Amino acid sequence: MVNDKCSKCGAELPADSKFCSDCGAKVREEIDEQIQKKNKFTNPQNEVLNKSTTVIQDEAQNILRTRYAKGEITKKEYKKKKKVLQK
Repeated sequence: MVNDKCSKCGAELPADSKFCSDCGAKVREEIDEQIQKKNKFTNPQNEVLNKSTTVIQDEAQNILRTRYAKGEITKKEYKKKKKVLQK
């Protein structure tokens, strides 16, 4: 894996480092934030996809509740399918 650099002292860090071996600074959180920012900017569709997924899950739960309320599925089926939707 590519090494990162410590933002405090500039020492090279293995990708899985949580602390700088030279100065002891905590680095993992900063690296994770940088990766998240990079991914967000390199793929602007992420936000749209996340919203779309949420809308679809909400609609599926609404349909499931309606089917249960109408008596089309049993309580056991409702709970089982609801658990699957929440994953």
